[in-house]
Amino acid sequence: MKQKDKEIVDYIFSKNSKSKVRKAYFENDFLLFCFYYFPHEFLHALADFQIEYIENLEDGLNVFFVGFRECGKSMILTQYYVYCICYRKKRFIMHYNSEIEQAKSMLRDVVMILEENEKIIADFGYLYLPEGGRKQKDKKQKSISEFITENGIKVKAMSIGKSPRGQKFVYKGVTYRPDLIGFDDIDTNKNTKNSDIIEADINFILGEVFGGASAHTQFIFLGNVINDIGRVISLKNHFESDPKAGVKIFWIPIRQKGKITWDRFVATDKEAKEKNKNISDPREFFISLESRRRLQGTIGFNQNYNLIPYKKGQKVISLSMIQYYQNLPKNYKIVIGIDPAFSEKTNTDPIGITITAHEKYGKDNFYYIIESLSLEGEEKNYTKFVKIIKELYQKYKASGVIIENNNGGGILGDMLKRERLAVRIVSAKKDKVTRLTEYQGLFERGFIKFNSDLAYTGKLIEQLKEFPNADHDDMVDSMVYSFYLPNAKILIV
Repeated sequence: MKQKDKEIVDYIFSKNSKSKVRKAYFENDFLLFCFYYFPHEFLHALADFQIEYIENLEDGLNVFFVGFRECGKSMILTQYYVYCICYRKKRFIMHYNSEIEQAKSMLRDVVMILEENEKIIADFGYLYLPEGGRKQKDKKQKSISEFITENGIKVKAMSIGKSPRGQKFVYKGVTYRPDLIGFDDIDTNKNTKNSDIIEADINFILGEVFGGASAHTQFIFLGNVINDIGRVISLKNHFESDPKAGVKIFWIPIRQKGKITWDRFVATDKEAKEKNKNISDPREFFISLESRRRLQGTIGFNQNYNLIPYKKGQKVISLSMIQYYQNLPKNYKIVIGIDPAFSEKTNTDPIGITITAHEKYGKDNFYYIIESLSLEGEEKNYTKFVKIIKELYQKYKASGVIIENNNGGGILGDMLKRERLAVRIVSAKKDKVTRLTEYQGLFERGFIKFNSDLAYTGKLIEQLKEFPNADHDDMVDSMVYSFYLPNAKILIV
């Protein structure tokens, strides 16, 4: 930065600067706009890729950005929306997520900034006015589907499948079409299993949205790496193979050429502890990759930080992760997990049941798998099922039962409740692979151990070693449910 430019910037960031001067300067400098109005979000020096990303947004480029977790990509997009609103850079903004509620949540974040950021209010006034007036702030709303700012900008939440074609915004007699369309989290663990749906979504994005937009529309795609058949991987391949698409691609893993990409992250716990010893604000802490790897497990860390997707059929638990215990700890709680598969027919999948002891030691949780079994054939009828679970409940003095709502689980759970058992019926929002993968880190750390008497746990271990390619996985899923506490406030797994 030249000396003259530095003097101008120093003045603008000083207490003596005038609003008119600040606004005029920041209009052509989105980076400094971020630093001035959101100083609490920039507590570490930015990496080169983050600065380039910010500059590309300001330049109006179409951007496809996939980066490691916590790299700030979504935060910067939110601030870009605010920047475009403040300066009327765009007139009709659309934001897409895989689900409409997520998109509406993003709009709420923008509204909260417009309602609460004192610096923005001081320089630009109240750009968002709730229907009930200034006293009826919308910040308590969980989500907002669309709004129009006081300076004539429309912002609308969208989900995949909702076309921007025909969408228009009329303001003071002038008609505006969508001129900024953002995408975030279009791949999730929940929606990346059906290849037909994924293909339809890709065709929708490229054809209906990207292909149907006007020439001056700016597109911003933000994504995470989930698996190798997801939308993110497919879109990246498409844009790389078609230079005429005019999309700038960012593919930012946590390490490039052996070096950590952003110096907010350090390699080890020891380095993080040393750097953080004199820092009191947790927001300023340096982050240990060793810790992230330990907590998330190999698959989760590879997805979130190395941008390595999960491959269909990839095993989650290896033989080296299977550890055993000889004796249970002194203090523990017993939880029974059940993967139901009830039917009047006897040839359906088995019902999986796993009994696990929970031990709390400091901040860590340890799990001791005592027994796992399957009910098949005649054992699966209502009467015998209830009798078996009641006997196990009393034998192990269980604290509670966790049972999945699907496949008749709701009915079975209600029957167990009538027997005065403590039962929680859970909704399975994630697939079986994702549910198990979330515990891979605990397996790798030795926090999950099996009864060394294989008469009680041998069949479960065999299923685990082959999962997700085993003929049956009822015991695996019941094991995962047995890791949950029956008194947890939120049980959506």
